[in-house]
Amino acid sequence: MRLADYFDAAASRFPSRTAFVDGAVRIDFADAQRFVHAVAHALAAEPSLAAGAHVAIYAPNDYRVSLLQIAINRADMAWVAVHTRNSVETNIQVLEYADVQLVFFHSAYERLVPQLRSGLAPTCRFISIDAPSADGRYLADWTASHGTPFCAGPEEPDRTVLLQPTGGTTGPSKAAVHTNRSVEMGIVSTFVNLGMDSETRVLAVAPLTHAASYLTFASAARGGMTVVLPAFDVEAVLAAIERDRITHLFVPPTVIYTLIGDSRTASADLSSLRAVLVGGAPIAPEKMREAIRRLGPVIYEVFAQSECLCCLIKKPADYLRPDGSLDEGVLRSAGQPGPFGWVEIMDESGNLAGPGVKGEIVVKSTSVMKGYYKNPGQTAEVSAFGWHHTTDVGVRDERGFITVLDRTRDMIVSGGFNLFPSEIEAVINSHPAVLDCAVVGVPDEKWGEAAKAVVQLKAGKTLSADEVIVMCKTALGSLKTPKSVEFWPDLPRSAVGKVLKRDIRARFWEGQWRAV
Repeated sequence: MRLADYFDAAASRFPSRTAFVDGAVRIDFADAQRFVHAVAHALAAEPSLAAGAHVAIYAPNDYRVSLLQIAINRADMAWVAVHTRNSVETNIQVLEYADVQLVFFHSAYERLVPQLRSGLAPTCRFISIDAPSADGRYLADWTASHGTPFCAGPEEPDRTVLLQPTGGTTGPSKAAVHTNRSVEMGIVSTFVNLGMDSETRVLAVAPLTHAASYLTFASAARGGMTVVLPAFDVEAVLAAIERDRITHLFVPPTVIYTLIGDSRTASADLSSLRAVLVGGAPIAPEKMREAIRRLGPVIYEVFAQSECLCCLIKKPADYLRPDGSLDEGVLRSAGQPGPFGWVEIMDESGNLAGPGVKGEIVVKSTSVMKGYYKNPGQTAEVSAFGWHHTTDVGVRDERGFITVLDRTRDMIVSGGFNLFPSEIEAVINSHPAVLDCAVVGVPDEKWGEAAKAVVQLKAGKTLSADEVIVMCKTALGSLKTPKSVEFWPDLPRSAVGKVLKRDIRARFWEGQWRAV
């Protein structure tokens, strides 16, 4: 079924149940369904849009983000995930590359809309979702004449419904193309693995435009409720858990580290929590132990990608022994395959490896993307030997638990977000004082992995770390700005002069329990 079909099924069963809470707004399933259908009608009525059109959502956390995603799906169109922490220039590249024809925007980013509009095709429409705006039509006015149920055509399982950009490069961004079929599997695997039901209460604090949406979709499919927070704040999160009896929460490791390090967590009533799902980056074993101690045996860890919506999962039942002690081997692992996927370790020749042998983690699952948008070459590369290649190196133990050891490409995963060093290096290398530079991921207690720029200056030239950081932040936005900068007299190079990034990276990871 479509995502929208799951939502409509829940609305028919639980019309008067609260679907979303966002500040003072409480909206039940019946009203949420009317919103979804009105937006679907308005999309279908747009002369410039047809089934399959690409629609972007440029907004902070807001309950309307989830409903717009469902509405776009109901209209048989595809939504494009846009990261609000990107620079405007980067998002223009993303929107252009993804052939976006309409952008829903929130007033929090209204000031950036003229710049966005100037970089896109004149035919691209803009709709303000929360307030009247001079830069686009107001959603409430745009949908006012549409009050009847939207009758969709037959479901097409392989229809594109989501373009998920995987990160920027010096060229156009890649985007994973997901279908009704793969999104459905992402939803089903979420509510099965996390034991979600009609009593589920999700707290949405991570971006709803990205991974956090799947917890919300899965909750809605079961008739559960989602409480939306605009951003992470310890006091607000703890208050919401207590007030709304939150059962499920998705966060990156950085949020877990902040929660367990705050004295207020100890006195909060967290008894309602059933599953705190951690994803986006590995969580250090010592932090995992502390999180279990502080929050209870409710910590789940997931290993997934933009390209593959469910790969590995680690549950309390996996790491808790019958006597209540913790299984250290399982704690260090990323988990084991869930019920809807096949995960193995593969060597460079395409052979599957046995326990104890290092190799690339590969996946077969209905949740795997259809391919990269407009990029058949990289689609074929990542699908070699009939498996999806994660580009992460791991090892499987005799029990089937897989530990992630390293990465086969330069990409940095910081706080759950993908950073591509070549994009950052291009900015730094443009400075006249810089001879060369390398951006690598280094261990970071808060972010799991942080971008560090290692810079070699031209003879006689000077440059400060602050200048490098300001330059990157101006060109790329804060998300892609290195957290730290070091200046080395020489960068290690191969015999042909290529910078040996792996050697640079190894200096910072020496003695760590992991290499990513």
